[in-house]
Amino acid sequence: MSLKVLFISLLLIVVNLSCIAQNELLIKPFSKAEIALLDFISADSTSDQNFTIFKENFRFGVTPLLANGISLLKQKDKIYMQLMGSGRVYEIEKNGKNAYQLLRLDSTRYAGSNFGTINGFYKDTLFQLGGIGFWHIRDNFTFFSKKTHEWEVLGSNKRTPVFQGPGNGILFKTEQASGKFYISQLVTQKDFPKSFVTTDIDSCFAFDFNSKTWETLGALNPEIKEIANKCKDLKTDFGPYLVFHQDLELYWLNFSTNQFGTLSAPKQAEFKEKWLKLYKGQPVHLFQFVLGDNFYLVRIEDDGKLLSEKIKITEKDFNKETTKPIYSNSTFVLVLKALRPSWPIIENLLIVFIALFGYRIIAKKIKKKSIPLEMQSILYKNFLSSLTIVEKELIQAIYQCQVKREQISIKAINKIIGVHQKDIITQNKTRSDNFLRINQKFKLATREQEALIVKQREATDKRLYNYNINAVFIGQIEKLNLDNQ
Repeated sequence: MSLKVLFISLLLIVVNLSCIAQNELLIKPFSKAEIALLDFISADSTSDQNFTIFKENFRFGVTPLLANGISLLKQKDKIYMQLMGSGRVYEIEKNGKNAYQLLRLDSTRYAGSNFGTINGFYKDTLFQLGGIGFWHIRDNFTFFSKKTHEWEVLGSNKRTPVFQGPGNGILFKTEQASGKFYISQLVTQKDFPKSFVTTDIDSCFAFDFNSKTWETLGALNPEIKEIANKCKDLKTDFGPYLVFHQDLELYWLNFSTNQFGTLSAPKQAEFKEKWLKLYKGQPVHLFQFVLGDNFYLVRIEDDGKLLSEKIKITEKDFNKETTKPIYSNSTFVLVLKALRPSWPIIENLLIVFIALFGYRIIAKKIKKKSIPLEMQSILYKNFLSSLTIVEKELIQAIYQCQVKREQISIKAINKIIGVHQKDIITQNKTRSDNFLRINQKFKLATREQEALIVKQREATDKRLYNYNINAVFIGQIEKLNLDNQ
């Protein structure tokens, strides 16, 4: 016990020293180039901005030890900075001519679990979606509370894992008028924790801030994904549009109307001409963004010298004659109407739902029957090899009682997992944790949907539970026990 107390004490000291070290990491003075950009965007007091910057040489004094990138957000006449990789939020306050200071707004500690977050403002509230840590991809919204100065969870009806990197091509847009947040795709982990490989979910999604619900809009257009993956530069808002460029061609998209296309030919020509003129030779720092009605191309040297070109954009410059869909739900609606043209869409949806539900049940049965016995054996052996000695002993004890048509006692379970001399709360929690781990390992290793260990209330005493092996898998567990006696 004394060794355990000593270990916990040392761990707390290390954690505390780490937090203190994070707090004491000095933020360097802004470079001349960074000051030049702040001067440029702060001169406009009405246009909001949202920059995601992964460049190592443009961090506004933040050391890479604190963040892998920053979100620079301009809201009305104030500029904020959120560090990707921590919960830190700063206001960048102008303090005289060509001078700025950072005012820290949060009281959070460094977490290291939200690298590559998507940050933005909805009305006057700073929100954050997703992000990635060492172990997992975050799958929820949080918002920065001005009361607690902490990041609080914003509940929703669906988990949405996502993170952005310098070139993973994720497009997102917040529409203040409709109260909706749109995103082009999600990023999920396949076979976690056995593998850390990530894969895209090629569907567009929309979140309603008022109802706090997500909806799936439809499959992402592969053309959009290809363009976005090649687009390494900043995306910028222009009213309901998101504007970006790739290979010297300006693109726009509007999630709410499900359209994307290019700007008019005259604007394309003007953009190419000014790009080639301004960026002749490789610039150290370059940015493109919209302020008011102007699309700016900005070049900044290390000495703070800033050069810019602007292109005036109006609604008529968004070419609507050759647009394409961002997502494919409009095609889906046409299919529904084609099923029974005289029926309302809702009734057609009901037909499709019933058909899909029936197909899923049949396909699941076929798939289950079609798995070769040899493959099933390999999967179950993988499950057995992932278990600890205590977990194996627990499964075998439950199995032996079940074969004898008996129920394993809570006392026997507590003794196996080593908590029979602990208090009741510890016993209950440890039992629950052990069965949860067993079921998680079972599902990951065997690809089964149902749990291996199931519990039911005792008929004579509703306060107690009986633990049994799921009858569906009793045969496989019997073979595992025979193979390993």
